[in-house]
Amino acid sequence: MLHKSSPDSDDVTQRGELGLRGRLAFTVAWCSFLAASIATLVFFAFVDPAPIVAVLQPTGALQSRTALYSLGFFFFWIVSAVSAALTASLLCTPPASSPRS
Repeated sequence: MLHKSSPDSDDVTQRGELGLRGRLAFTVAWCSFLAASIATLVFFAFVDPAPIVAVLQPTGALQSRTALYSLGFFFFWIVSAVSAALTASLLCTPPASSPRS
């Protein structure tokens, strides 16, 4: 006779939870998202995208200021994600074992 597992069994909770790598990936993504948001806010507080869009609009590269804001945000997000991932990898690296005499 087959027995169905209850929804609160250990098997179900193990499949539903993220492992260490999953939590680390989401932590890196969330921290880099917040850093990119702040970096975009600060950068575009000092840099007006209108002259850049005016130069690039005839070429068809950028259609509006919003497109430049989006590109800037994704640039900062990638830079922040690389930085956070490097930091996370350094934190998760086991310490080197000391040489035995």
